[in-house]
Amino acid sequence: MGVLAAMAAAAACAPESVTEQGKDVNRLYDFFTVAAAVIFTITAGLIAWSIARYRGRGKEDLPEQWHSNVPLEIFWFAVPSVIVVVLFLVSMSSLNVVEEKSESPQVSVTVEGFQWGWRFSYEEEDVVVSGTAQDPPEIVVPVNESVSFEVTSADVIHAFYIPKFMFKRDAIPGRTNRFDVTIEEPGTYEGKCAEFCGLLHEDMTFTVTAVERAEFDRWLDEQRG
Repeated sequence: MGVLAAMAAAAACAPESVTEQGKDVNRLYDFFTVAAAVIFTITAGLIAWSIARYRGRGKEDLPEQWHSNVPLEIFWFAVPSVIVVVLFLVSMSSLNVVEEKSESPQVSVTVEGFQWGWRFSYEEEDVVVSGTAQDPPEIVVPVNESVSFEVTSADVIHAFYIPKFMFKRDAIPGRTNRFDVTIEEPGTYEGKCAEFCGLLHEDMTFTVTAVERAEFDRWLDEQRG
């Protein structure tokens, strides 16, 4: 049972996030996986024990029967209830971290999806980066700073998704969805549209490169030039 639980836990592993918010989601995934593995092991173990313990018995040789057992019934009602409440509280704690927004983010990026590409606007810096399915856009953001993304769409519903951020947000026409992230590890991260939006949906990609502040400032200067 332990081996099966370990295999189930390994199969449920999520990508390791590179953002502060995403790492909290990773911890939530790990907590749920461990809880599920423990419950699976206990349940499957009891079933296996019952099969082995009472195998080969006919109707004339049944285990002791009883009509009710109030303490046992209270126990199997209370334990699942406690588990559900704990999972709910842990989930709400992670959700609060993911949904928290800075009053004054250090970098703000407006993201507009369109068939089939992306437009990124650093409005405070007077920089716009745009790309299509044939020529995907590449943007740069600083590490260890609060970055705000305000996501919308020019036509149909898209979805702004970066797997290594452990985050996805719908891009909806006429509506702006905002989320903040703090990227803790420098690197280049692939993004994509995660909402089917037409013929070239699968090619609607983009790239986010996270660098130190000095390199980010140089990149902004290059874009203005």
